[in-house]
Amino acid sequence: MRGLSPRRAAEARAALQMAAGAGAALYLATALGLPHPYWSVISAIVVIQASVGGGVLTVARDRAIGTATGAVLGAAVAFIRPEGMAGLAGAIALATAILAFFGAGRPWLKVAPVTAAIVIAGGAGPDGPASLALDRMLEILVGSGVGVVSILLLFPRHARQTFRLQARDAAAEAAALLGLVLDSDPANAAEIARRHTDLKRRLDTLGQAAKNVIDLPGPQRETADRAALVRAFWRVRSDIVILGRGFQTEDAGPRLGPWKTAAERAVARLEALSRGHPGDALGQPDVALALGPAEDAGDIARGAAAIGLAHMFRDLDDLSERFVDLHLA
Repeated sequence: MRGLSPRRAAEARAALQMAAGAGAALYLATALGLPHPYWSVISAIVVIQASVGGGVLTVARDRAIGTATGAVLGAAVAFIRPEGMAGLAGAIALATAILAFFGAGRPWLKVAPVTAAIVIAGGAGPDGPASLALDRMLEILVGSGVGVVSILLLFPRHARQTFRLQARDAAAEAAALLGLVLDSDPANAAEIARRHTDLKRRLDTLGQAAKNVIDLPGPQRETADRAALVRAFWRVRSDIVILGRGFQTEDAGPRLGPWKTAAERAVARLEALSRGHPGDALGQPDVALALGPAEDAGDIARGAAAIGLAHMFRDLDDLSERFVDLHLA
């Protein structure tokens, strides 16, 4: 499929993961003699879908904990509820209300009211609520486990590769944006605004990609935090905004020559990161560039350039260190 349509490689991977996970969940739940194997299939699908939006292990954990909580409470309420439709409706209302109250702000309890309602409503059958609650927990656990295993076994390196490529693309976009800002050309205003929006979109996507990488305990576990790298990128973007307030001030370009020369080192460092090279540390800018002459204390353009440059050097060195720690450069 990738050979026939290289542009659809990601879709092909998702299709194969979903097909394998759903089929395996059905076979495993049936082999274990679970009465409702379709719940295992549904859980596997939900967990595999989480690999698109991030937080695969978190979704699997939340479904398992939420199902167990809902099943236990649902079984307890089902045992003590009065007979009849009024008792059934009251029991479902009570259990779901309790779980909704304690589940506010707790994602791991989101599925609990659904499980409790199923256990209470289905507990009137011959097997009773306890058996239904146990079956429901096993079905969810089987499906969640199959979903995680499917992601780990099929294309396990894809998430890391995606994160690496997106991080380098973000560095390239930041370098291009900073270069436009340093030109101090009013004609670039529309292009700068467009690239700011594009960089924000890329960083949002990078944040989601960071959640998709599953690190298992052991010697291969990454030592650095991918989310911290994304935060470092956001700080670099903020530094570009500050520099823009100086360099985009009317007629400020001629006065900011030394700051532009220094900031071009940051452009080169970002370009190096985009190619997978860490580059040389920037350190601290020259004191005169960081503070500016005393007689220019009221020059807003120089003040913004001085502050932005100092922050950019610091934040870009931090970003580069995180690139190295995560083996992106």
